[in-house]
Amino acid sequence: MRTILTTGTDDFTIIDREAPEPRAGEVRIRVAAASVNPVDVGAAHGVFHRMGVIPAGAAVGLGWDVSGVVDAVGPDVAGLTTGTAVAGLRHGIGPDIGTYGEAVVLPANAVARLPRGLDPADAAAVPLIALTASQAIDLLNPGGRRLLIVGASGGVGGYAVPLAAQRGATVTAVGKRGDVENLIHHGADTVVTDVAELTDRRFDAVFDPAGAGAGLLDLLVDGGHYLGTAPRNAPAPVRGITSGWIEVRADGAELAGLLTEVAAGRLPLRIAGDFALDEAAKAHQAFEDKSIPGRWLLRI
Repeated sequence: MRTILTTGTDDFTIIDREAPEPRAGEVRIRVAAASVNPVDVGAAHGVFHRMGVIPAGAAVGLGWDVSGVVDAVGPDVAGLTTGTAVAGLRHGIGPDIGTYGEAVVLPANAVARLPRGLDPADAAAVPLIALTASQAIDLLNPGGRRLLIVGASGGVGGYAVPLAAQRGATVTAVGKRGDVENLIHHGADTVVTDVAELTDRRFDAVFDPAGAGAGLLDLLVDGGHYLGTAPRNAPAPVRGITSGWIEVRADGAELAGLLTEVAAGRLPLRIAGDFALDEAAKAHQAFEDKSIPGRWLLRI
């Protein structure tokens, strides 16, 4: 099987190796598609090598999101059989094979069956960003609260808006000018294009997948809640404000519900375009260009 590794020098090396065998509690997925996420772009740029998470010069697999078909099942797996169409999340940075390849092994509890009506390749755009948004909104306890979502036109923010609205929040979204109608359609009560428009407003909580950081604390009430997606952007707490960041966890049961909502049209699905596996460098460049909203897919 072909798979892509990087040493963090913007290299994309396709190697051929034996397909991994699933162990107890695992399944192997024949990959239909993987999607490009910021964590993958960062890994290719060497962010995790520089942080010491990966030793200098060591190869690391790319890809967290995957959709495809189960083609091998390890012992002690219930409910998933060969031939089942699934999507899943490979969590973490390490030397293991990523989802940029022809096959990947995942824990069975990180995998969800695909609902009817969802394209088997397009489903790869959902797991990481939808799970991150869902778990973040749950942490913010949105029911009845005034919630500000910054970066609402991005991948995570685009899911956070409808999920927060569905869970009872009054949502103010900061998004792109061309995305205002879409954000209102998906549940935002108010949409602005710049946080500077909100200087006279105060919120109970803010979700910040855009990484705006400390400047948002002035928009929170005393005892409010700030939540980001990276520890480096979480500001020091003041005025009793809780400050933290969300680290996504793989959860097949939660993902199954999110995929069902996507298939039903209640959550958005934005696909920017697709590339072949050997065009991973082009896919990363397209992601960084940000000229088209949505996720870029590597179709295997």
